[in-house]
Amino acid sequence: MISLRQLLFALAAPAAMTAPAARAGAVSAADGIEPLLAQYCFRCHGAQTQQGGIDLAAAVAQRPLVRNRETWRRAAQAIEIGMMPPQGLPQPSAAQRGRLLAALDESIERFDYSGIDNPGFEPLRRLTHTEYDNTIRDLFGVDLRLARRFTSEMTGETGFENSAGTLFLQPPLMERYIAAAERLVEEALPDKPSTAAQRRALQTLFAPRLRQGVTEDEAAGRLVRNFLRRAFRRPPTDGEMERARAKYRQDRRAGRSFEQAVKSVVAAALISPNFLFHVESGPPREGAWRITDWELASRLSYFLWASMPDEELFALAARNRLREPETLLRQLQRMLADEKADTLGTVFAAQWLGFGHVGSRVRMGPIDFPWCTDSLMDDMRAESAMFFMSLLRENAPIARLIDADYTFVSRELAEKLYALDGIEGSHMRRITWDDPNRGGILGHAAILAVTSNYNKTSPIKRGHWVLDSLLGTPPPPPPPPNAGVFQEAVGKQQDLTFREKLALHSDNESCRSCHARIDPLGFSLENFDYFGQWRDNYTFRIRIKDPEDINVEDASDFKEVVKRVDASGILPEGAAFDGPSGLKKALLEHRHDDLVRQTVTRMLAYALGRSLEYYDEPAVRKIIRALEADGFRFQTLLREIVVSYPFLYKQSPEEETD
Repeated sequence: MISLRQLLFALAAPAAMTAPAARAGAVSAADGIEPLLAQYCFRCHGAQTQQGGIDLAAAVAQRPLVRNRETWRRAAQAIEIGMMPPQGLPQPSAAQRGRLLAALDESIERFDYSGIDNPGFEPLRRLTHTEYDNTIRDLFGVDLRLARRFTSEMTGETGFENSAGTLFLQPPLMERYIAAAERLVEEALPDKPSTAAQRRALQTLFAPRLRQGVTEDEAAGRLVRNFLRRAFRRPPTDGEMERARAKYRQDRRAGRSFEQAVKSVVAAALISPNFLFHVESGPPREGAWRITDWELASRLSYFLWASMPDEELFALAARNRLREPETLLRQLQRMLADEKADTLGTVFAAQWLGFGHVGSRVRMGPIDFPWCTDSLMDDMRAESAMFFMSLLRENAPIARLIDADYTFVSRELAEKLYALDGIEGSHMRRITWDDPNRGGILGHAAILAVTSNYNKTSPIKRGHWVLDSLLGTPPPPPPPPNAGVFQEAVGKQQDLTFREKLALHSDNESCRSCHARIDPLGFSLENFDYFGQWRDNYTFRIRIKDPEDINVEDASDFKEVVKRVDASGILPEGAAFDGPSGLKKALLEHRHDDLVRQTVTRMLAYALGRSLEYYDEPAVRKIIRALEADGFRFQTLLREIVVSYPFLYKQSPEEETD
């Protein structure tokens, strides 16, 4: 039966009615497949081998099987298309293969979530470098970008830098934090300020100053308490205040001035775990509990702003008003309108869709490609980030991510990559597309560049990106050995397009099964070259003389062959399409549900700062139902995330049971 707590918080929590019979059925199905897995799969995917990083022997021992949902989904795909077991190894009969697939479908796709009541646990994690810089900016009012001197961030399995699984604090980074704290005090809080930013930072820290009837020690205590409340994103404890006062008094006894002693406390606070980490309190009771309003303020601000809460959020948290649904949703609207929410485009969307790599991992050599300037690559990233933010702020349907008829360009981006005239100035501005091939994220130069190889397109990489990043339905890994290597005779044919070579190359049934999903999507984007410029034809430069007969390379030794781009394709569902505009239409007609689910799960994982687990599925389904009832609009997605069960609650990890 439904608990009282679930009734009280129905806005955020999923139902928790049990269904023992269905759950027992899933367990029995899992028990039935273990002998088959041991016979045919553990040889390559057992504890000793773990090819592709997959240990099915360990996964089948973890119940319910849906705990490792993605692993089993990929295993089912590989079994279904005959990729696994590999050719040359013992194969299950058709009946055995059918039993495996039926059991996995029952255990994974038809798992009964009605008995799941677990908001998950948000692990302790440090601020990302972006969050650190933004927090320093908002704490002191100066934008020093100190994290540029830190080591590069990693991304976990979520694909986001804010994933708790990768945000460790190694000794070298701690040394950088110490140096950054010292530099910040010197540059933001100097004894003799020379800039408006420095004067503003000092005013923020030292206002109010000494007042009549207040001792210097009392004044220092008030200043320190106010600073720690903002730096720690919550009121400091009595113990923390005592340690801060002791530090201040020690410095005063050592001969430091009032201001210098307070700054010393500030520097110490900036290397405290309470500043460097997202710290939340322990459980007030067994089971799940609702986070405090102070913690909610931080979850909200680091989700929407990648930075600390502002004074309005702090004031609401102090009065326990932020938890009120109407107040929470008003704050969501206010925060989304603030320019600090642009991080949802420059951080969240950039990491989800990959366009943040333009200019770092993806760039062209300045000598051979002088047109590829840093400013052009900045504008490529800005186009995709601004486009995503427009979808959020205008409350567009999620489908507009694919089929919008507008974008944002500068003169350089418009002229160099989009062949548009009449765009003046270096600033980004919104334009409407007349070309149906260009609208939406699939026509963005940044996306097309990150899904290409160096100076040439990669239909396989682009198709995989559509399946994996955009739709959340990646093909089963890993590909067979040497899967990407053409046979020598095929590879030497200089006048063949990649599509023609691939047709000659793919003679393996398991290869064809995967490529049937990947290739049509990638080839439909072949009218876009490796940096997103439109082309109707391929031009091949073919050597017509034997290299041994050539002493000095001459233009007459080559000829040009022109072939028209074939951008046609067929989805596995049978829908035929042609070119980018046809692909967009096919995706929205046949894969809209996948697009919605992927957008939901990506944004929820980013908001929580952790990987989603099977017990998050009720929250995901609740969000999708709300989206369906409201035209799949982006602000509905934001709203449902901030009132969701895992966003408002948490549970100790040792209690994470089904």
